[in-house]
Amino acid sequence: MPYQPPASPEASRRQRWWRSLRKRVPWLLLSVGMLAFVAILVLLQPLPRVDRMLQDNARAEISQAPTNEIVIVAIDEKSIEAIGRWPWRRALHAELLRRIAADAPRCIGLDLLMTEPDTEHPGDDRVLANGISDSGCVVLPMALQVRGGKTQSELLPLPALADAATSIGHSHVSIDEDGVARTIYLQEGFAGRTWPHFTKAIEDAAEAYARGTPLPPAPNPHTVAREPTGSWLRRDHQVVVFTRGDPPFKTVSYVDVIRGLVPKGTFTNHYVLVGTTAAGLGDLYATSATSTTGLTPGVTIFGSVLQGLITDRQVILATPLQDLAFNLGPLVVALLGLLWLRPVGVVILICAMLALRLGLHASRPLIGVQFAPAAGFFGLLLVYPLWSLMRLTAAIRYLRWGTEQLNEAMAGLPPMPLRPLSGDFLDREMAVTSQAGLRMRDLQRFIRDGIDHLPDATMILSRVGVVFLGNIAASRHWQAGANGLVGRDAHELLADLRWRTTEAPMMPPGLLVGPDPKPLLGEGQDSQGRSLLLRCVPFYNAGNSHAGWMVALVDITRMRQIQSQRDEALRFISHDIREPSAAILTILELLRASPGALSDEQIQQRIRRHAETGLELADGFVNLARAEAQPFRPEMLDVVSLLEQTIDDAWAQARKRNVQIVLVNSVDEALCLVDRSLLTRALKNVLSNALKYSPAGADLRCHVIERPGHWALAIQDQGPGIPVAMQSQLFQPFHRLHSESHPEVHGVGLGLLLVRTVVQRHGGSVEIDSVENAGCTVTLVLPKPTAAELAALGDDKEDL
Repeated sequence: MPYQPPASPEASRRQRWWRSLRKRVPWLLLSVGMLAFVAILVLLQPLPRVDRMLQDNARAEISQAPTNEIVIVAIDEKSIEAIGRWPWRRALHAELLRRIAADAPRCIGLDLLMTEPDTEHPGDDRVLANGISDSGCVVLPMALQVRGGKTQSELLPLPALADAATSIGHSHVSIDEDGVARTIYLQEGFAGRTWPHFTKAIEDAAEAYARGTPLPPAPNPHTVAREPTGSWLRRDHQVVVFTRGDPPFKTVSYVDVIRGLVPKGTFTNHYVLVGTTAAGLGDLYATSATSTTGLTPGVTIFGSVLQGLITDRQVILATPLQDLAFNLGPLVVALLGLLWLRPVGVVILICAMLALRLGLHASRPLIGVQFAPAAGFFGLLLVYPLWSLMRLTAAIRYLRWGTEQLNEAMAGLPPMPLRPLSGDFLDREMAVTSQAGLRMRDLQRFIRDGIDHLPDATMILSRVGVVFLGNIAASRHWQAGANGLVGRDAHELLADLRWRTTEAPMMPPGLLVGPDPKPLLGEGQDSQGRSLLLRCVPFYNAGNSHAGWMVALVDITRMRQIQSQRDEALRFISHDIREPSAAILTILELLRASPGALSDEQIQQRIRRHAETGLELADGFVNLARAEAQPFRPEMLDVVSLLEQTIDDAWAQARKRNVQIVLVNSVDEALCLVDRSLLTRALKNVLSNALKYSPAGADLRCHVIERPGHWALAIQDQGPGIPVAMQSQLFQPFHRLHSESHPEVHGVGLGLLLVRTVVQRHGGSVEIDSVENAGCTVTLVLPKPTAAELAALGDDKEDL
């Protein structure tokens, strides 16, 4: 890059001013665009479904607690079954009102629309009118009639009933476009002739009746208004705050009131709503309230509205200005935060604004206003992606400088082929930065892969021993994840590693913190018994200052095991297997020196015994080596049958020793995934060992027992038993516990070691249950096959 002289102070100030202006212009454009976008959404309301979804999801927070001020007399299935098909005689309604009025309620809302006279029972209308007059405070409903979508008219109660009633109110429930009832209007009607809502009329009538004051002015119920143009006016739009509970109000059956089965005092000083709840009568609405049937009776909705009026728990719909303030306020705060906060702070601020909006939305009952929140939510959710785009644009300006610095730092590395630059300015800058980044990544990848693919556990430490890089072998060694070692202290990781000779800690605390770094090399053993070679050497930076440590652990456990096996084999060959041959040579030397010292029969017996001992030693050693090294060939077998076959093979030996082998099975079949040859050899060893120590005439009992997840093959003898203190020596090679007490029993001490090796290769264990002079039970515990293995076995059988 050619040399560029430094800019003058004036030019530097202009550059700073220009950079500041360029930084603010995108923010101003973003702010104006977002505010305009959200304002348009609020005013046009193009997202009603999203608004209602958010409002319905918060319905639990705005629900009311149950109250005992309202009682519902339900015309339910029980009443219809007892009284008969609907509609019922109005004289029956009059009797209901008298029975309720006898209990002194505050007011009765008879939610039954009776606009036509009863032609079948002409006298019932007068009876009901008298019942309404005698019952004190009674409110009746009216409705709006729409025909063909054009003509509208009022549907009012019969004049006699209207005169007898304390008040009349409209019984409309506002149904949204999705068919869900969420709101009501407290005032509806034609211009100059509006009616209060049914529940509002009940509240006003109860208050006026209790105080003896006149009711607010109401339209004349003897005249019916009609408006061909359909100019029906609505005011005081409110959200229905539903009451919790199932049912939310105390409810009694219509027929129980008629029969006098309702306890006295049920309606005393209560608001009583009489309405239909039976599904067949059609007065059911889909609401946002929880319901077992998904539908809510109209009388229950009126109960919730009435309770909200009584307790002043009302939620009205926000005006357009209120919606603007609710949606734009948090957005303005988030936009201002973009100027001063860091990215994390901006994210936190936006989340806080979202939480604030949710809190305000859930606090609708406290502030008494329900907002349309969708526009503001979309605005807040779009701020961060758009702001990130703005920040990305600003960051590109610094990429050029960073790219130049990278290229200068890697000037001495081999060049890489460069792709031709094309496209617009951003494409070219991205291409240049990408090429520089690729060179740096290649270098990093080379270093990382070189360390990762080292076969030994390798870590790069800081100057004080903190891990900042560990390869795959190191993660596997300490059973950590991909980055599980980063940040950990190497002193703690290697705290259990001790010198093989002195057993002193190889990495005591603070060893790597000293001012004079020295390499550490040696062999140690950790708490898991692994033999490890530790190499810890310091490395230095370009200024020849100590920069950190490189630690490598070489696991030589297998090598040590092989050395131990080699030493054991040498000892066996040099001592154990030579001993019988030496004994035979001694006998021959004795015969040469003293020809008559032993008879021919004694000579043959001794030579035979020593030869058999040597052969048994060789066979035992070979069998043990095969059990450890031969490939494991599993197959699904019935171990009960395998044990029976082993018992049959041992029949001649058992008869020779006058011992009876008894198979006592608690299961008929025990499928297990085993290697036939290995397990057969192990069973023969255990059974042969039991026969050797069983006294003549004794019984040797064999069992196959089912355990949770395992099969247990137990062989129990009546021999001398094994003291508990000596049982830990059972699996030591060339070690026999009863060699002195039972010299007539021959053996080389490799049988049980082979048994344990075989069972461990099957994933099982060997159990010894014995005490001195009480026999011994050797149990081979083998895992049961998994469901997948059994299924595979079933598939194989079907194929066959």
